[in-house]
Amino acid sequence: MTQAVPLQKFLLVGASRAPLPVELLAPELAQIAQPALDAAGATPERRLWLAAGAADLWTRAGYVPPPAPAAAPHPPSAPEQLAACPVRAESILKLLLAGGHPAAVLQEWLALLERKPARLPERFLPNMLDLATRQPGLRPRVLPLLGMRGQWLAALEPGWDWAAGSQDADQLQETWHNGAPEQRTAALARWRREDPAAARAALQAAWPAEPPESRAALLACLATGLDAQDETFLESALDDRRKNVRQLAQRLLARLPGSDYTRRMLARAVPLLQLEKRFLRGTRLNVALPAERDAAMIRDGIGDGKYPGLGEKAGWLVDLLSAIDPSYWSTTLGLAPEECIALSAATDYQEALLLGWTAGLRLHLEQAATPGLLAWLEAWVRIWLKADGTVRYQQASSFIAACKALPQPALHALLLKLVEASRTPWQAADVALVELLYQLAGETAAPWPAGLSRAIARRLLGALPALPAQQWSFRTALPALAAALDPAAVLAAEREWPGLGADQHGWQGAVDQFFHLVRFRHEMIHSFQEPA
Repeated sequence: MTQAVPLQKFLLVGASRAPLPVELLAPELAQIAQPALDAAGATPERRLWLAAGAADLWTRAGYVPPPAPAAAPHPPSAPEQLAACPVRAESILKLLLAGGHPAAVLQEWLALLERKPARLPERFLPNMLDLATRQPGLRPRVLPLLGMRGQWLAALEPGWDWAAGSQDADQLQETWHNGAPEQRTAALARWRREDPAAARAALQAAWPAEPPESRAALLACLATGLDAQDETFLESALDDRRKNVRQLAQRLLARLPGSDYTRRMLARAVPLLQLEKRFLRGTRLNVALPAERDAAMIRDGIGDGKYPGLGEKAGWLVDLLSAIDPSYWSTTLGLAPEECIALSAATDYQEALLLGWTAGLRLHLEQAATPGLLAWLEAWVRIWLKADGTVRYQQASSFIAACKALPQPALHALLLKLVEASRTPWQAADVALVELLYQLAGETAAPWPAGLSRAIARRLLGALPALPAQQWSFRTALPALAAALDPAAVLAAEREWPGLGADQHGWQGAVDQFFHLVRFRHEMIHSFQEPA
């Protein structure tokens, strides 16, 4: 049925004031109702009311709209190049998407699929595209697994355009110039990987016209392929009106060895830390605080940080040290990293020194894990494990972030060294090590190496029968470690474990949940060993 005449207008205005058209009804309905409308003696008002009643009944009975213009057919998906997902692995993905498992297990499933290599099951493509749209952190995992069908499907939904397939150089340029903000950021990130200099030049040319809310995301793309050629542009970004843009430029400049920014920060910090060698009384680290903060220091971000419990000038010291590779201090002062950290305890500014050194350690580890930085982290870990609870609490977030910045093989080797040096089984005094493992288990990729996993499982399981259930560090570590350790190594340790015995302290429920997740992951890993 075609569109009817809008009779409401005539009902409101009145038939006497608006002449009725000859055809009040659409042709399909007029063939049926016209005889009644044209009956002898039918007044305009009667004709109008009859037409309105007929149109209402016709609409409620089922209005069929006219056919829409034919849309251009969407080209079919290209043939798949990746193998299909194994059937058992597909059934496990269904369980993961239903919920009830830690998010890290889905990340592990995606990593296993990529190593296969295979593609996501077609029936779950909408679920995974929706999930990765809501959680951008999943996108690097999902993108390589979509296959040709997934890229084809993503092109049909505007919200999934981040996954709509690769672009050639011309398409990349078009997206950069005319895309939505998120599309332009993704295009610049890819451009930066392929041609860092051209991407920087494009960003620099567009920078004056970029909206303030987009600048930080675009500037972050320069972290890929960062080199000395980026310095001039990053220096100009220090004058941006947005604080988050300035702070990002400061962090990137601090990661450039020999940059003017680094030299400025060193010139300010070196006079504040002086080593004093006292006859018969050992060595002392003398720490002074910045006396004032001028416009140049404000431009370089000194005073931007927030450090509860520290004074304003102590916070300035933290900001200064955060920009400097901590191995500079051990080299310049002629001390081992352990000695630098130990000397901080005898000053009035231990917390500020440790916060600044740890932030600098994290920042520079993200750029390159040099031997000097590795020595600092190893020293800091050993001291952190022996420190009292106050120091660990004050330094926890920055310290864990520094550990996470270490490349995975180096981190696993460090953890294995620490675990093997600990008691078998663990006791309550090993709580600091357990807390460290708990924090890193939730922040790093699974599974951990078999040797490290077996060493942890033997000590952890052996400790539980003698520990009270109120030992919360051990209790909270169980599910995190169940999601991180190598399942085969844990199950091998279980076969050697005599169990909880009488379970006087009530660990059985937590242990059952621990092994339930370990066995689920064990089955998940084996499911990828099947052919598709």
